[in-house]
This record gives sequence, C-alpha cells and structure tokens, in this order.
Amino acid sequence: MSKLMIIAGILGLFLTFLGKAGPGIYDYYLMKDLADRVVLDYASLPMKEVMRRIEFELDRSNIKVSEETFQVRETKQGYQVLVTQRIPLVVEVGGRTLAMKGHEEMVLHYEAGK
Repeated sequence: MSKLMIIAGILGLFLTFLGKAGPGIYDYYLMKDLADRVVLDYASLPMKEVMRRIEFELDRSNIKVSEETFQVRETKQGYQVLVTQRIPLVVEVGGRTLAMKGHEEMVLHYEAGK
C-alpha cells in the first residue's frame, strides 16, 4: 500500500509540473512557428505590416508577450526574430514552495533569421 502511495505522489507531482509548464511550452512552439513565418513569409513586407500581423497572431492565440519575449529586428535580407520564453518551475503544495535549487525556471530560446 505504501508503494502505491509513493507512486501516486510522484505521479501527482509530475502532472502538477505538466500543468504548470505545459501551456508555456505550447506558447513557445507557437511563437517559434510565428518567428519562422516572419523570417520566411513576411520578409518583403514593411515593419508596420509585420507588427500588425504579429499582434494579430499573438492575440488570436491569447499569448501575452513582453518586449523581451518576442523581439523583431529589421535586417538587410528581411527580419530577425528572437524568442525567449521563461517558464516558472516552482510548485506550491500545501502552502509550501517546492523547487530544485538552480532550476526555478526553464528558459527556452529560439533565433530565426540572420
């Protein structure tokens, strides 16, 4: 019986982790796809139109970004996009905060274009 409780506890912590990190990882892959589209498909468009399309896509997917999260720069060949997604890995259980020291957050970084 105690083995079953230990397995259930570990499974519960894993599912809690997925519940917190899963949406952030999904948002990262959506932004990564958008970054590729900006570099490949929107390269000939003016910056104002590119920003309008980016805002539309992020709003449609209900993704809130900061200046640091999704950066677009104009280059000679088109655009360069930097995506930096920070996902907190801190879990609160029974009023206590659980986190591995040095691993309080996961940082996913992607760069499209040159």
